[in-house]
Order: sequence, then C-alpha cells, then structure tokens
Amino acid sequence: MQLGFIFVLIVSIFIAIFAIQNGGLVTVDLFLASYQTPLAVVIMVCIILGAIIILALGSFRQFKKISETKELKNKIKVFDSEKAQLETTIKSLEAEIQNLKENNISLTNQISDLQSKNGEIESINAKLNEEIKASITTNETELAEGAGLNVNNEEFETQN
Repeated sequence: MQLGFIFVLIVSIFIAIFAIQNGGLVTVDLFLASYQTPLAVVIMVCIILGAIIILALGSFRQFKKISETKELKNKIKVFDSEKAQLETTIKSLEAEIQNLKENNISLTNQISDLQSKNGEIESINAKLNEEIKASITTNETELAEGAGLNVNNEEFETQN
C-alpha cells in the first residue's frame, strides 16, 4: 500500500512539473464544441478521467473477487457439513461392522456347540438304535420261544 502511494506521489509530481512547463492554451474539440483551455487543465482532466475509469474497473474486479470468495466460503461450509455427516456415517458403519463381527463370532461359537451336541445326539441315537435292535432281536427270540411254549401248552392241554 505504501509503495503504491509513493508511486502515485512521484507520478503526480512529474505531472505537475509537466503542467507548469506546458501552461499554454490549447484548443480542444469535443463533439461539436470547441474550447480553449490551458494544457495543464486538459492533462489533469484526462488523468482524473483515467483514474475514475481505473477505479471503476478495479472496484468491479474487487467486487467480483469478494463474491467469488463468499461463494467459495459457502461451498467450504457445505463441504464441511457433508464431511461431518460422512464422518458420522463412517463411525456408525464402523460400529455396525464391529457388532456384526461380534455376532459372527457368537454365531460361530453357537454353530460349533450345536455341531458337538449334534455329534453327541448322533452317538446316543446310534446306541439307542443298537439297543432297540438288540431288544427287537431279544423280543423276537422270546416270541419264538414263547410260540414254542404255546404249542407245547396246546399239546399239554389236549392231552389233559
């Protein structure tokens, strides 16, 4: 900022020196009118008009940059809110993953327990099937022997 002020001050000094050295009258034709004014006034009016034009363009440019900055800040806010939402979602999904892992471990343990119980049940079932077969065989033998007794009993009764 100070360098700009110093530069403007130096330029103004040169313009003032130039205006003093060129103080003669000049004819200015502007549209349909013709004016006779000192050269210094013409130079100062041109410099002031140039400064106003530069100021207007600079202000427009500055306004454009300010609006772009506001727009970018709004986008940053939107992105920050989205980031916060996504981080919350990530945390909830990580918690869900952890719960699913724990459930998976629990279910795996239950499966292994059920498989061992199933093996025990199968061995008990096999023993019971063997006992039933043995009992059936014993019952068939007893029936066969009992049928023989019945035949003997009938012969005994017929004899009596």
